[in-house]
Amino acid sequence: MCGISGYWGSDQRIAAQLAPSLDTLHHRGPNDRGTHVTTDVSMGMTRLSVIDLEGGRQPVYNEDGSIAVVFNGEIYNYRELMRGLTAKGHRFTTHSDTEVLVHLYEEHGAEMVTHLRGMFAFAIHDSRNRVLFLARDRFGKKPLFYRAQGDGLTFASEIKALKPYARAAGERWNVSRQAVADYLSLGAVPQPSTIYEGIFCVPAGTHATFNNGHLDIRSYWSPTFNPKTNLSYAEAQVETRRLVGESVRLRLRSDVPLGVFLSGGVDSSVIAYEAAQVLGSDLQCFTVSTGGRLDESELAAETARTLGVQHHILPLRLNPAEGLQTVVRHYDQPFADSSAIPSLQIAKMAAEHVTVVLNGDGGDEVFAGYRRYVAAAYASRMSWIPQTVAARVAATLGSAATVRRTPLGFAARFARGVALAPDERYLAWTSDMLRESDKRAHWVGPPVEATERLVRETFAPGISQLDQQLKSDRHINLLSGLLVKMDMACMAHSLEARSPLLDHVVAEFAWRLPDGYRVRRGTPKKVLRDAYRDALPSRVTSGTKRGFEIPMGEWLAGDLKPLLHDLLSSPNARVRDFIDDSLITALLDDEGFADRNRAYLLYALLVLELWLEQESDDVVT
Repeated sequence: MCGISGYWGSDQRIAAQLAPSLDTLHHRGPNDRGTHVTTDVSMGMTRLSVIDLEGGRQPVYNEDGSIAVVFNGEIYNYRELMRGLTAKGHRFTTHSDTEVLVHLYEEHGAEMVTHLRGMFAFAIHDSRNRVLFLARDRFGKKPLFYRAQGDGLTFASEIKALKPYARAAGERWNVSRQAVADYLSLGAVPQPSTIYEGIFCVPAGTHATFNNGHLDIRSYWSPTFNPKTNLSYAEAQVETRRLVGESVRLRLRSDVPLGVFLSGGVDSSVIAYEAAQVLGSDLQCFTVSTGGRLDESELAAETARTLGVQHHILPLRLNPAEGLQTVVRHYDQPFADSSAIPSLQIAKMAAEHVTVVLNGDGGDEVFAGYRRYVAAAYASRMSWIPQTVAARVAATLGSAATVRRTPLGFAARFARGVALAPDERYLAWTSDMLRESDKRAHWVGPPVEATERLVRETFAPGISQLDQQLKSDRHINLLSGLLVKMDMACMAHSLEARSPLLDHVVAEFAWRLPDGYRVRRGTPKKVLRDAYRDALPSRVTSGTKRGFEIPMGEWLAGDLKPLLHDLLSSPNARVRDFIDDSLITALLDDEGFADRNRAYLLYALLVLELWLEQESDDVVT
């Protein structure tokens, strides 16, 4: 696991910034540093040593030195690939997964990425053909940002690592008004855009070739939902368990201490079970104790006892204001998922024990675990209901539902979604913040495109509403939300996080299951629950999803209230360059927007204001 950075171009002022750029990535790789510098390219990495601790130093080269790679991530099937490449005559000098990349590139060129099973972002310099080749894993678990300008290109694992190059070139970046508008609807800036104009992500599941001043980006993978499997439900359970077990076993390959994040939910419990089948009582599991009604430590402890593994309960004590400032400072872009605050602290505590953790991330997006998937499954049966009728039902339920995360609150959001167009429905059932109608009424300055366009771009013909919800989530919420949160939180503390349920082989199987296997009689993630019903406590396999959340309403009315009102009520608040006074006043006075996630919309504005204040010397709004 590493941080990578580089520059292709002829400006020596920019090329000289490789070392300062790598300095900003030290937290991603504190164990080592390496560089590769030629007349064409300057690139390097900071290394978190996980595989082949002594021999796996980077950059890594092929036999004649004409191909060099810097790599962030893990290739889990590297041993199998290494055996195949050796049989074809390739000569390896290390036992590192990184070296597989240069020989695979020799053998297959750009198509090499289709052979990889892992999480990755890497850069290959092909000096013979004067090509820079960039690639990112299928789900986008590892980040890779770039800026192309003229005949030059800079790239890095984090946006902050691009800033030394920009300063050397005398650049000041512009804040993207479109990105701000999308952020206020989604709670994160949607990839491949960033908060800055001209700075982009290499899209998930793509590779990019840069030569002669031209960047050519091509997709090599996208989710597929058809044709559906003809397995029986019982057979699907057996295959689910086989594939998940294989995915976990591949991710146990490590030369450093390894553990599992264990909550009271089914996803992380499944991962812990499969890891325990290999490591037995040596497996270390880590659970956060938060206190209060959302505390899952007691249930996680029951799972740990059932599995016979070591269990560490980490007491979580949060300072909301300090945690918020840390997120704004570290995440590089406005990021309104408040669970990033505890995630940073959990990663810090776990890193005191292990270097690698497995988690249950992605189980909901792969096996349909959120309540909105139940809503999507039922919505297809209710298309006959007139939208006006659904809207009246939603209004009636909404006035009676004082708490969002209750059965009544869920019913109100379900009815409201049914009354909306499909693109607006997606926003209502996920982030539930600003929609296009809100922006038309309150946006300040030049017009921007509707965020709903991003949802429409994910629409595909011939798939069910459940599959469409999953497809949209993979492209929007998972890519720009959950995966960003986990990568930034863990790598801030030099902790590698692996997500077995986001293995593309597992996902492709799960997405091709019939709707009724995943959502069955109103129960989400049914096939995964049933596949492990005999292996885990019944309270886990039959439990309802609680999620890892902080009490945002309480925070905004308590610890964060002075900061919130001081910043947003000021006539000089920078967010007023984007949103008019009436919306901000209504939110602060708790008036209007009762049918939105008002607390998170306020929090998103607070994060944005703090970020704009932090970046005021370096950016143009």
